[in-house]
Amino acid sequence: MCNAIGDCGGKVNIANKVSGSSSTSSGGFNKTGWVIVGQVIKGLSGILPGALVSALDLALAGTGPSGKTLADAQDIMYGDGAGGASNINALNSISGGPGTTKSPSWISQMFGTDKIVEGATAGKKLEAVLYSPIISSAAWGLTVGFVAGFIAEFAGASGKQAQTIGTAAGLGTFTGIFITKMAWVTGMTGAIVGGVTGVIILLAFYKQEYTQVISFTCEPWTAPTGGNDCELCNKNKYIPCSEYRCRSLGQACQLLNAGTSNESCAWVNQNDVKSPSIAPLDSALTSGYSYTDVKLRPPGTGMKIIRTSSADGCVKAFEPLTFGISVNEPAQCKVDHNHTKSFDSMQFYLGESNMYKYNHTQKMSLPGPAALKAQSPELQNDGTYTLYVRCKDANGNYNEDEFAIRFCVEKGPDTTPAKVESTSITNGAPIGYNVSSVPLEVYLNEPADCKWSWEDKDYGNMEQTMSCVQNIWDINTQQTYTCKTTLTGLKKDQITSFYFRCKDQPWLVNGSDRNVNKQSYVFSLRTTNQLYIAKVLPNGTAVGTAEPLPVYLQAETENGADKGDAICYYSINNRTFIEFFETQGKSVHKQTLYLSKGEYTYYIKCIDLGGNTAYSYTKFDVEVDSSSPLIIKAYNENGKLKIKTDEKSTCTYSTENCNFLFEEGTNMPYSNSVDHYTDWKTESTFYIKCKDEKGNEASTCSMIVYPYNVLEKD
Repeated sequence: MCNAIGDCGGKVNIANKVSGSSSTSSGGFNKTGWVIVGQVIKGLSGILPGALVSALDLALAGTGPSGKTLADAQDIMYGDGAGGASNINALNSISGGPGTTKSPSWISQMFGTDKIVEGATAGKKLEAVLYSPIISSAAWGLTVGFVAGFIAEFAGASGKQAQTIGTAAGLGTFTGIFITKMAWVTGMTGAIVGGVTGVIILLAFYKQEYTQVISFTCEPWTAPTGGNDCELCNKNKYIPCSEYRCRSLGQACQLLNAGTSNESCAWVNQNDVKSPSIAPLDSALTSGYSYTDVKLRPPGTGMKIIRTSSADGCVKAFEPLTFGISVNEPAQCKVDHNHTKSFDSMQFYLGESNMYKYNHTQKMSLPGPAALKAQSPELQNDGTYTLYVRCKDANGNYNEDEFAIRFCVEKGPDTTPAKVESTSITNGAPIGYNVSSVPLEVYLNEPADCKWSWEDKDYGNMEQTMSCVQNIWDINTQQTYTCKTTLTGLKKDQITSFYFRCKDQPWLVNGSDRNVNKQSYVFSLRTTNQLYIAKVLPNGTAVGTAEPLPVYLQAETENGADKGDAICYYSINNRTFIEFFETQGKSVHKQTLYLSKGEYTYYIKCIDLGGNTAYSYTKFDVEVDSSSPLIIKAYNENGKLKIKTDEKSTCTYSTENCNFLFEEGTNMPYSNSVDHYTDWKTESTFYIKCKDEKGNEASTCSMIVYPYNVLEKD
């Protein structure tokens, strides 16, 4: 067909010329240009360029098993207008022809259904059947790929790595064999091309896999070491240097001459080049243990911790151990279980604190060699541990050499059951009103399976199961192992008790070797009453004489978990809440606000120890009255000088001048009134000052009165 309609993407066109070349090929074609039935057509384009195609009579269509052609349906590529067909779709439905087969959809997509046999002569009986090396190449590729992947996985590669190796080997083999069978290249060249293909695929997709645990911790912010920036605190002429501002610029910055007009921030001990000295901290050590072989640093290199009641001095497996060190100056201290080159390369802060201080403590719990070997046999450990410590002072001087802390964990089987170290909710704590169930985390000293019940029972008879971590490396930041559960059946307005028991070493197959609690850990919760906000102030108008005006926000709580004791918060938008300044452990909660005049709404939220929450709000106005009282009338009334003010006030006077303090003047009854009196004295001049209830006072006299008598004529 392609010979009839043109090049059609093949290597030989209708002039019997190889595309892109002046050479000709006569194989498979007669002098008129038609394909010779039964011969191989060299260069005719099939689905793959350069495939060898044999010509068969279309009369054979439908003669194969189940009505197929001698070749599979997908091998029937083009017909030469068979039975008068003008396109591929028509060819599919010709009665008596290849109607039981269907041409591949990609033929129509490649050439267009109306152009497949364009220019062909109806009735020509020809079928071009593709014999492709795809199947044999793919078979070899699959075989080689499977074998390569199997060998890689057997040699220790991960599943994904073995899959990548197998895919690269399979596709490389397929490529090499296929291009060789297509006669595009020689056998040696095909092998090289296949090998290069496999290498490219391997480099592109092969990944070296490993697991690494990365921990993120949120530590308090600390100022930079040293004091290079201390002087910056003294250079701002608008903002005076304070202790806080000075300390924030560097660990070695210190405010000198504090409290005087000569305050300045300076770098103290600028020439300090000594790193901190390290000694054991006796007060931190767990009872029953002692420090031995102590060699203080400098120049010593460490110490050993032993359990005094043990013959070999080794620590009990999974038993919490607390120890510590002291330094001669405030310093940060770090610890690592590996040798490191510097302070910054060490992994952990001692005691999980990055603060500069004199004393540092560390609590830890370690598995014994038996447990470690049972879960991680590839780790070789004889129960001996060494921790390496360095400290750094405020000037950045740190210990070049490490201070080593050595101890061992006892060998032999674990014979003690798991122990509950703590719980996420305090034992005996109150819980919210109307709460019937609460989530709880239980923290153990070792991995275990745990159960609980409402009654004290043996482990095997307890009804409820906790979800617990099972591996020794699943330890949390508190050096304990977590079990999670939800406690149900809480009784209203009373104490509900729960009983916990655990079975340790969950990795052991033989259950009889596991240690079970013989006594229950009793855990109780107390249900509570509802919390109420009984009063919120202010709720009217707050009046002052100047802006901003101090306004005293107050809330009173009742009932709840502990007779109204709660923590209260306030908000101006009912979304972001701020804790009251006076609120901890109180039923009356106070906060001073400084406000300008206007209308205000404040939202209040209070939470008690049981989790009970109460809400309220208050609306109030702020008014600012900065005017002093006015004297609106002065006259003689029954031998008394009487003055009237425009608002309730208190008035005093002097007979000398206006330059007197209000408190030093002679009082005029009555206080907090609009009427005020004193004796009528014509020989005196009264210099009067008045102050209202809000404290507004005139800067000079409110009025100067000159009393005199009016004489009537006879």
